[in-house]
Amino acid sequence: MSRLFIPAIHLPHGRELFKPLPYRPAVFKRALKCCAERALLQCGSDDVVVLPARPEENYLDFLTDAGLGTRNIIVCEGKGENFAMDILADKKVMAELSSHTGVTNTARITSTSFYIHLEEEREIARRLGVEGSVMHPSLTRMFNTLYFLCRLEEDLGLHHPGRMQIRSCRFSEPANRLLEKHGALFVRGNESIGGSQVFIIRTLRDVEETVKKISRNRHIIRYFASPYLEISASWNIQYALENGAAVFFGASRQILDGGTHKGNRSGEPAPKGIMEVADLIAGRLADMGAAGMIGIDLVIHEGKTYAVEINARHNTSTPALDVLNRISSHNKNVVFETFGMDVGHGFTFAAFVKLAGRRKLFDPAVCSGFLPYHFSASRITGRIDVAVFARDAIELKEMTNALRRTGSL
Repeated sequence: MSRLFIPAIHLPHGRELFKPLPYRPAVFKRALKCCAERALLQCGSDDVVVLPARPEENYLDFLTDAGLGTRNIIVCEGKGENFAMDILADKKVMAELSSHTGVTNTARITSTSFYIHLEEEREIARRLGVEGSVMHPSLTRMFNTLYFLCRLEEDLGLHHPGRMQIRSCRFSEPANRLLEKHGALFVRGNESIGGSQVFIIRTLRDVEETVKKISRNRHIIRYFASPYLEISASWNIQYALENGAAVFFGASRQILDGGTHKGNRSGEPAPKGIMEVADLIAGRLADMGAAGMIGIDLVIHEGKTYAVEINARHNTSTPALDVLNRISSHNKNVVFETFGMDVGHGFTFAAFVKLAGRRKLFDPAVCSGFLPYHFSASRITGRIDVAVFARDAIELKEMTNALRRTGSL
Protein backbone atom coordinates (compact mmCIF):
# COMPACT_ATOMS: atom_id res chain seq x y z
CA MET A 1 0.00 0.00 0.00
CA SER A 2 1.48 3.35 -1.06
CA ARG A 3 0.58 6.65 0.54
CA LEU A 4 0.95 10.26 -0.53
CA PHE A 5 2.14 12.75 2.11
CA ILE A 6 1.49 16.46 1.63
CA PRO A 7 3.03 17.91 4.83
CA ALA A 8 2.28 21.59 4.26
CA ILE A 9 2.85 22.81 7.81
CA HIS A 10 0.88 26.01 7.79
CA LEU A 11 -1.45 27.25 10.48
CA PRO A 12 -4.09 29.97 10.70
CA HIS A 13 -1.66 32.21 12.55
CA GLY A 14 1.52 30.25 11.96
CA ARG A 15 4.01 32.87 13.14
CA GLU A 16 2.98 32.05 16.70
CA LEU A 17 4.67 28.67 16.38
CA PHE A 18 8.13 30.25 16.53
CA LYS A 19 7.23 32.93 19.06
CA PRO A 20 10.67 33.00 20.81
CA LEU A 21 12.48 33.64 17.54
CA PRO A 22 12.64 37.18 16.13
CA TYR A 23 12.01 36.25 12.50
CA ARG A 24 10.91 38.51 9.75
CA PRO A 25 7.71 37.11 8.20
CA ALA A 26 9.47 35.96 5.02
CA VAL A 27 12.13 34.10 7.00
CA PHE A 28 9.51 32.51 9.23
CA LYS A 29 7.62 31.20 6.21
CA ARG A 30 10.77 29.54 4.90
CA ALA A 31 11.44 27.93 8.28
CA LEU A 32 7.91 26.58 8.57
CA LYS A 33 8.06 25.15 5.05
CA CYS A 34 11.35 23.39 5.86
CA CYS A 35 9.72 21.64 8.81
CA ALA A 36 7.79 19.54 6.28
CA GLU A 37 10.92 17.37 6.09
CA ARG A 38 9.86 15.55 9.28
CA ALA A 39 7.16 13.74 7.31
CA LEU A 40 9.96 11.50 6.03
CA LEU A 41 9.88 9.69 9.39
CA GLN A 42 6.35 8.53 8.58
CA CYS A 43 7.10 7.38 5.04
CA GLY A 44 7.90 3.92 3.76
CA SER A 45 9.96 3.12 0.68
CA ASP A 46 6.89 2.95 -1.62
CA ASP A 47 5.33 6.18 -0.37
CA VAL A 48 5.43 9.56 -2.10
CA VAL A 49 6.09 12.85 -0.30
CA VAL A 50 6.13 16.49 -1.43
CA LEU A 51 8.93 18.59 0.12
CA PRO A 52 10.23 22.13 -0.51
CA ALA A 53 13.78 20.80 -0.98
CA ARG A 54 15.50 17.45 -1.28
CA PRO A 55 17.12 16.36 2.01
CA GLU A 56 20.83 15.70 2.41
CA GLU A 57 21.63 12.46 0.58
CA ASN A 58 23.51 10.93 3.52
CA TYR A 59 20.55 11.67 5.80
CA LEU A 60 18.22 10.09 3.28
CA ASP A 61 20.54 7.06 3.09
CA PHE A 62 20.38 6.74 6.88
CA LEU A 63 16.58 6.86 6.92
CA THR A 64 16.06 4.38 4.10
CA ASP A 65 18.62 1.96 5.62
CA ALA A 66 16.54 2.12 8.81
CA GLY A 67 13.35 1.32 6.89
CA LEU A 68 12.11 4.90 7.11
CA GLY A 69 11.78 7.63 4.52
CA THR A 70 11.36 7.35 0.77
CA ARG A 71 13.24 8.35 -2.34
CA ASN A 72 9.95 9.13 -4.09
CA ILE A 73 10.26 12.84 -3.32
CA ILE A 74 8.52 15.52 -5.33
CA VAL A 75 10.33 18.82 -4.83
CA CYS A 76 8.20 21.95 -4.95
CA GLU A 77 9.91 25.31 -4.66
CA GLY A 78 7.83 28.44 -4.41
CA LYS A 79 7.31 31.79 -2.77
CA GLY A 80 3.68 31.53 -1.70
CA GLU A 81 2.26 32.29 1.72
CA ASN A 82 2.56 28.62 2.63
CA PHE A 83 3.79 25.34 1.18
CA ALA A 84 0.31 24.20 0.12
CA MET A 85 -0.05 27.36 -1.98
CA ASP A 86 3.30 26.58 -3.60
CA ILE A 87 2.05 23.12 -4.55
CA LEU A 88 -1.17 24.49 -6.05
CA ALA A 89 0.72 27.10 -8.08
CA ASP A 90 3.20 24.61 -9.57
CA LYS A 91 1.57 22.97 -12.62
CA LYS A 92 4.39 20.47 -13.01
CA VAL A 93 4.08 19.30 -9.39
CA MET A 94 0.30 19.03 -9.62
CA ALA A 95 0.62 17.01 -12.83
CA GLU A 96 3.07 14.64 -11.15
CA LEU A 97 0.76 14.26 -8.17
CA SER A 98 -2.15 13.50 -10.47
CA SER A 99 -0.18 10.63 -11.97
CA HIS A 100 -0.11 9.02 -8.52
CA THR A 101 -3.60 9.58 -7.14
CA GLY A 102 -6.24 8.14 -9.44
CA VAL A 103 -6.76 10.88 -12.01
CA THR A 104 -4.78 8.81 -14.53
CA ASN A 105 -4.46 5.09 -15.21
CA THR A 106 -1.01 4.94 -13.63
CA ALA A 107 -2.32 5.72 -10.14
CA ARG A 108 -0.85 3.62 -7.34
CA ILE A 109 -1.59 5.66 -4.21
CA THR A 110 -4.15 4.16 -1.84
CA SER A 111 -4.36 6.97 0.76
CA THR A 112 -3.43 10.62 1.11
CA SER A 113 -2.19 12.29 4.30
CA PHE A 114 -2.42 16.09 4.74
CA TYR A 115 -0.75 17.81 7.70
CA ILE A 116 -3.76 20.08 8.22
CA HIS A 117 -7.07 20.50 6.43
CA LEU A 118 -7.60 24.07 5.24
CA GLU A 119 -8.74 25.69 1.99
CA GLU A 120 -5.51 24.96 0.13
CA GLU A 121 -5.55 21.28 1.10
CA ARG A 122 -9.17 21.01 0.05
CA GLU A 123 -8.35 22.47 -3.37
CA ILE A 124 -5.38 20.13 -3.80
CA ALA A 125 -7.62 17.19 -2.93
CA ARG A 126 -10.30 18.38 -5.37
CA ARG A 127 -7.84 18.62 -8.25
CA LEU A 128 -6.42 15.18 -7.43
CA GLY A 129 -9.84 13.56 -7.17
CA VAL A 130 -9.52 12.68 -3.47
CA GLU A 131 -11.98 15.18 -1.99
CA GLY A 132 -13.18 12.67 0.58
CA SER A 133 -9.82 12.71 2.35
CA VAL A 134 -10.14 16.33 3.56
CA MET A 135 -12.69 17.67 6.03
CA HIS A 136 -14.23 21.10 5.57
CA PRO A 137 -11.80 23.89 6.57
CA SER A 138 -14.45 25.54 8.75
CA LEU A 139 -14.42 22.44 10.96
CA THR A 140 -10.63 22.55 11.21
CA ARG A 141 -10.72 26.16 12.35
CA MET A 142 -13.58 25.55 14.79
CA PHE A 143 -11.97 22.49 16.38
CA ASN A 144 -8.71 24.41 16.88
CA THR A 145 -10.33 27.14 18.99
CA LEU A 146 -10.61 27.20 22.75
CA TYR A 147 -14.14 28.58 22.44
CA PHE A 148 -15.23 25.31 20.79
CA LEU A 149 -13.56 23.28 23.55
CA CYS A 150 -15.45 25.30 26.18
CA ARG A 151 -18.78 24.51 24.52
CA LEU A 152 -17.78 20.86 24.12
CA GLU A 153 -16.93 20.59 27.82
CA GLU A 154 -20.40 21.84 28.72
CA ASP A 155 -22.09 19.54 26.21
CA LEU A 156 -20.20 16.43 27.35
CA GLY A 157 -20.32 17.27 31.06
CA LEU A 158 -16.52 17.37 31.44
CA HIS A 159 -14.57 18.90 34.31
CA HIS A 160 -13.35 22.40 33.45
CA PRO A 161 -11.51 25.07 35.45
CA GLY A 162 -13.97 27.86 34.67
CA ARG A 163 -12.78 30.37 32.13
CA MET A 164 -13.47 34.04 31.57
CA GLN A 165 -13.30 35.54 28.10
CA ILE A 166 -11.20 38.72 27.87
CA ARG A 167 -10.77 40.93 24.81
CA SER A 168 -7.16 41.75 24.06
CA CYS A 169 -7.93 45.47 23.92
CA ARG A 170 -9.34 45.41 27.49
CA PHE A 171 -7.16 42.83 29.16
CA SER A 172 -5.70 44.57 32.22
CA GLU A 173 -8.72 45.31 34.40
CA PRO A 174 -10.45 41.90 34.29
CA ALA A 175 -7.10 40.09 34.52
CA ASN A 176 -6.16 42.08 37.64
CA ARG A 177 -9.52 41.25 39.26
CA LEU A 178 -9.13 37.55 38.52
CA LEU A 179 -5.53 37.59 39.76
CA GLU A 180 -6.62 39.09 43.07
CA LYS A 181 -9.31 36.40 43.40
CA HIS A 182 -7.28 33.32 42.41
CA GLY A 183 -3.64 34.21 43.11
CA ALA A 184 -2.40 32.91 39.75
CA LEU A 185 -3.91 32.62 36.27
CA PHE A 186 -3.54 30.50 33.16
CA VAL A 187 -4.28 32.54 30.02
CA ARG A 188 -4.57 31.20 26.48
CA GLY A 189 -5.53 32.76 23.18
CA ASN A 190 -8.69 31.47 21.54
CA GLU A 191 -6.75 30.42 18.43
CA SER A 192 -3.51 29.46 20.13
CA ILE A 193 -1.58 26.81 18.21
CA GLY A 194 1.11 24.46 19.46
CA GLY A 195 1.37 26.03 22.91
CA SER A 196 1.69 29.58 21.59
CA GLN A 197 -0.15 32.52 23.12
CA VAL A 198 -0.14 30.77 26.49
CA PHE A 199 0.72 32.81 29.58
CA ILE A 200 1.02 32.09 33.30
CA ILE A 201 0.28 35.19 35.36
CA ARG A 202 1.29 35.42 39.02
CA THR A 203 1.85 39.16 39.60
CA LEU A 204 0.55 42.53 38.44
CA ARG A 205 3.83 42.91 36.55
CA ASP A 206 3.00 39.70 34.66
CA VAL A 207 -0.30 41.28 33.63
CA GLU A 208 1.56 44.28 32.22
CA GLU A 209 4.02 42.08 30.32
CA THR A 210 1.19 39.95 28.92
CA VAL A 211 -0.61 43.04 27.69
CA LYS A 212 2.52 44.06 25.76
CA LYS A 213 2.78 40.63 24.15
CA ILE A 214 -0.84 40.23 23.13
CA SER A 215 -1.03 43.79 21.83
CA ARG A 216 1.53 42.82 19.17
CA ASN A 217 -0.70 40.00 17.93
CA ARG A 218 -3.02 41.31 15.24
CA HIS A 219 -4.85 38.02 14.72
CA ILE A 220 -5.92 36.76 18.14
CA ILE A 221 -8.24 39.20 19.89
CA ARG A 222 -10.02 36.89 22.34
CA TYR A 223 -8.30 35.28 25.34
CA PHE A 224 -9.50 32.98 28.09
CA ALA A 225 -8.31 33.27 31.70
CA SER A 226 -8.78 30.55 34.30
CA PRO A 227 -7.37 29.78 37.76
CA TYR A 228 -3.86 28.33 37.47
CA LEU A 229 -3.90 24.60 38.22
CA GLU A 230 -0.92 22.78 39.68
CA ILE A 231 -0.90 19.74 37.42
CA SER A 232 0.59 16.34 38.16
CA ALA A 233 0.73 15.15 34.53
CA SER A 234 0.14 16.42 30.99
CA TRP A 235 -0.73 14.06 28.13
CA ASN A 236 -1.17 14.20 24.37
CA ILE A 237 -3.53 11.59 22.90
CA GLN A 238 -3.74 11.22 19.12
CA TYR A 239 -6.36 9.68 16.85
CA ALA A 240 -6.72 9.01 13.15
CA LEU A 241 -10.27 9.98 12.12
CA GLU A 242 -11.90 8.61 9.01
CA ASN A 243 -15.43 7.70 7.91
CA GLY A 244 -17.01 8.77 11.21
CA ALA A 245 -14.67 6.68 13.37
CA ALA A 246 -11.80 7.68 15.67
CA VAL A 247 -8.95 5.15 15.79
CA PHE A 248 -6.42 5.48 18.63
CA PHE A 249 -3.01 6.35 17.17
CA GLY A 250 -0.81 6.85 20.23
CA ALA A 251 -0.24 8.56 23.56
CA SER A 252 2.74 10.36 25.07
CA ARG A 253 3.38 12.28 28.23
CA GLN A 254 4.32 15.91 27.64
CA ILE A 255 7.55 17.27 29.11
CA LEU A 256 6.83 20.73 30.50
CA ASP A 257 9.16 23.42 31.80
CA GLY A 258 7.35 26.31 33.46
CA GLY A 259 4.31 25.74 31.27
CA THR A 260 6.40 25.48 28.07
CA HIS A 261 6.20 22.27 26.05
CA LYS A 262 9.74 20.86 25.73
CA GLY A 263 9.08 17.42 24.26
CA ASN A 264 7.20 14.14 24.64
CA ARG A 265 7.91 10.79 26.29
CA SER A 266 6.23 7.44 25.78
CA GLY A 267 6.59 4.33 27.89
CA GLU A 268 3.71 4.37 30.31
CA PRO A 269 0.02 3.83 29.62
CA ALA A 270 -2.14 6.93 29.82
CA PRO A 271 -4.29 6.96 32.98
CA LYS A 272 -7.83 5.64 32.65
CA GLY A 273 -9.35 9.06 33.27
CA ILE A 274 -7.22 10.63 30.52
CA MET A 275 -8.25 7.99 27.98
CA GLU A 276 -11.93 8.19 28.90
CA VAL A 277 -12.05 11.95 28.30
CA ALA A 278 -9.91 11.74 25.15
CA ASP A 279 -12.06 8.94 23.69
CA LEU A 280 -15.21 10.93 24.45
CA ILE A 281 -13.90 14.06 22.70
CA ALA A 282 -12.50 12.15 19.70
CA GLY A 283 -15.77 10.29 19.28
CA ARG A 284 -17.73 13.53 19.25
CA LEU A 285 -15.36 15.07 16.68
CA ALA A 286 -15.77 12.00 14.48
CA ASP A 287 -19.57 12.33 14.72
CA MET A 288 -19.23 15.95 13.58
CA GLY A 289 -17.29 15.02 10.45
CA ALA A 290 -13.66 15.34 11.56
CA ALA A 291 -11.03 13.69 9.36
CA GLY A 292 -7.27 13.25 9.51
CA MET A 293 -5.02 13.34 12.57
CA ILE A 294 -6.35 14.87 15.79
CA GLY A 295 -4.34 15.48 18.95
CA ILE A 296 -5.95 16.21 22.33
CA ASP A 297 -3.94 17.69 25.22
CA LEU A 298 -5.16 16.84 28.71
CA VAL A 299 -3.87 17.40 32.25
CA ILE A 300 -4.51 15.95 35.70
CA HIS A 301 -5.14 18.23 38.67
CA GLU A 302 -5.99 16.80 42.09
CA GLY A 303 -7.15 13.55 40.52
CA LYS A 304 -9.42 15.19 37.95
CA THR A 305 -8.85 15.25 34.19
CA TYR A 306 -9.11 18.52 32.26
CA ALA A 307 -8.95 18.99 28.49
CA VAL A 308 -6.57 21.82 27.52
CA GLU A 309 -6.44 21.92 23.74
CA ILE A 310 -7.59 20.20 20.56
CA ASN A 311 -5.17 20.21 17.62
CA ALA A 312 -6.98 19.33 14.41
CA ARG A 313 -3.77 18.49 12.52
CA HIS A 314 -0.69 16.33 12.82
CA ASN A 315 0.99 16.98 16.16
CA THR A 316 4.65 17.56 16.98
CA SER A 317 5.05 14.00 18.25
CA THR A 318 3.10 12.34 15.39
CA PRO A 319 6.25 11.25 13.46
CA ALA A 320 7.77 9.65 16.58
CA LEU A 321 4.52 7.87 17.42
CA ASP A 322 4.31 6.63 13.84
CA VAL A 323 7.81 5.12 14.11
CA LEU A 324 6.94 3.63 17.52
CA ASN A 325 3.83 1.97 16.11
CA ARG A 326 5.92 0.32 13.41
CA ILE A 327 8.74 -1.01 15.58
CA SER A 328 6.84 -1.91 18.77
CA SER A 329 5.76 -5.21 17.19
CA HIS A 330 9.40 -6.32 17.70
CA ASN A 331 9.54 -5.12 21.30
CA LYS A 332 6.44 -4.09 23.25
CA ASN A 333 8.62 -2.30 25.82
CA VAL A 334 10.19 0.14 23.35
CA VAL A 335 9.93 3.80 24.43
CA PHE A 336 10.92 7.20 23.05
CA GLU A 337 11.59 10.77 24.11
CA THR A 338 11.64 13.82 21.85
CA PHE A 339 13.37 17.14 22.46
CA GLY A 340 14.98 20.06 20.66
CA MET A 341 18.71 20.79 20.44
CA ASP A 342 20.41 24.13 19.85
CA VAL A 343 23.03 23.26 17.24
CA GLY A 344 23.68 26.43 15.26
CA HIS A 345 22.56 27.46 11.80
CA GLY A 346 23.11 25.05 8.96
CA PHE A 347 23.78 22.01 11.16
CA THR A 348 24.19 18.89 9.02
CA PHE A 349 23.52 15.19 9.45
CA ALA A 350 27.28 14.51 9.22
CA ALA A 351 27.80 16.90 12.14
CA PHE A 352 25.18 15.03 14.18
CA VAL A 353 26.87 11.69 13.44
CA LYS A 354 30.16 13.15 14.68
CA LEU A 355 28.43 14.48 17.79
CA ALA A 356 26.41 11.42 18.73
CA GLY A 357 28.39 8.56 17.20
CA ARG A 358 27.32 6.44 14.23
CA ARG A 359 26.80 3.32 16.34
CA LYS A 360 24.21 5.19 18.38
CA LEU A 361 22.00 6.12 15.42
CA PHE A 362 18.51 4.67 15.25
CA ASP A 363 18.45 0.96 14.38
CA PRO A 364 14.96 -0.58 14.05
CA ALA A 365 16.41 -4.09 14.37
CA VAL A 366 17.28 -3.42 18.02
CA CYS A 367 14.55 -0.74 18.57
CA SER A 368 17.11 1.73 19.83
CA GLY A 369 19.07 4.82 18.83
CA PHE A 370 18.97 8.53 18.00
CA LEU A 371 16.62 9.64 15.21
CA PRO A 372 17.30 13.31 14.33
CA TYR A 373 15.21 15.51 12.03
CA HIS A 374 14.58 19.11 10.95
CA PHE A 375 18.02 19.52 9.36
CA SER A 376 16.58 21.70 6.57
CA ALA A 377 14.93 23.97 9.13
CA SER A 378 18.15 24.23 11.16
CA ARG A 379 19.64 26.44 8.43
CA ILE A 380 17.22 29.09 9.65
CA THR A 381 16.34 28.17 13.24
CA GLY A 382 19.67 26.87 14.51
CA ARG A 383 17.81 23.93 16.07
CA ILE A 384 17.10 20.32 15.26
CA ASP A 385 14.80 17.81 16.95
CA VAL A 386 15.75 14.34 18.11
CA ALA A 387 13.62 11.31 18.91
CA VAL A 388 15.53 8.91 21.16
CA PHE A 389 14.26 5.32 21.01
CA ALA A 390 15.24 2.70 23.59
CA ARG A 391 14.33 -0.82 24.62
CA ASP A 392 13.23 0.23 28.09
CA ALA A 393 12.99 3.26 30.36
CA ILE A 394 16.45 2.70 31.88
CA GLU A 395 18.19 2.67 28.50
CA LEU A 396 16.17 5.71 27.43
CA LYS A 397 17.42 7.72 30.42
CA GLU A 398 21.02 6.65 29.78
CA MET A 399 20.84 7.63 26.09
CA THR A 400 19.17 11.01 26.63
CA ASN A 401 21.67 11.88 29.38
CA ALA A 402 24.54 10.90 27.10
CA LEU A 403 23.29 13.20 24.34
CA ARG A 404 22.81 16.00 26.85
CA ARG A 405 26.44 15.69 27.93
CA THR A 406 27.76 15.86 24.36
CA GLY A 407 25.20 18.17 22.77
CA SER A 408 23.36 21.35 23.66
CA LEU A 409 19.79 21.02 24.97
